[in-house]
Amino acid sequence: MKRLVGWLVVVVVIVGGAVVADRVVVGVVERNAVSTFEQEADDVSGAQVDITGFPFLTQVVRGDLDHVTGSADTASFAGYTVSDLQVDARGVSTSEPHTVASGTASGVIAESSLQEAVREQSGMDLTVTADGDVLALGTEILGAEVTIDVTPRVAGPDALAVDVEAVRTGLGVVSVEDLPAGIADALTDLQVTLDLPDGVALDSVAVAEGGVRVGVTGSDFVVDDLVAS
Repeated sequence: MKRLVGWLVVVVVIVGGAVVADRVVVGVVERNAVSTFEQEADDVSGAQVDITGFPFLTQVVRGDLDHVTGSADTASFAGYTVSDLQVDARGVSTSEPHTVASGTASGVIAESSLQEAVREQSGMDLTVTADGDVLALGTEILGAEVTIDVTPRVAGPDALAVDVEAVRTGLGVVSVEDLPAGIADALTDLQVTLDLPDGVALDSVAVAEGGVRVGVTGSDFVVDDLVAS
């Protein structure tokens, strides 16, 4: 009986040591992944990476990780400031180029980034503010303060558009058609293009606090291409 108990203790110690070693290696890899992300992307803060599944080392030997999640408080991609970034990836290869079998990501594009993009396309001096479930575009027309309420939508695999819902002035609500022709044309078919890599497409858009939350989905794409986009 003592021998049996002793053998069980040895097994428990060995298994426990293997678990600890496995978790230690995971921790090192997660920290390295965060460091790489911070180097590749711009203005990153609060980044975290979590590699799930056990044992980790057998996944490495196999050549791909079952499930990887990540997040960041803020980051910048292609000139757009993004907050509350959330990433969920499955089938992540451990060798270069690092590919993802399938994954999703979402984040809030800041009002300031949207404002710059909308100004560039419309040629108008507009301010962009998230207001409930609409974006409020503020400007001055013929000396009067005007607010244009727009809602975002998916316009294509790499573009979001905004549709004019209402034009508010000090005298009440008017239609966009009642604005001067040049201004009406400038506010029609406004789009913001996202620089997304092959295999990744825009999936959803919705007004959120501080900007617009966008969601993307992807399959068989290269991680470095997404980070560098």
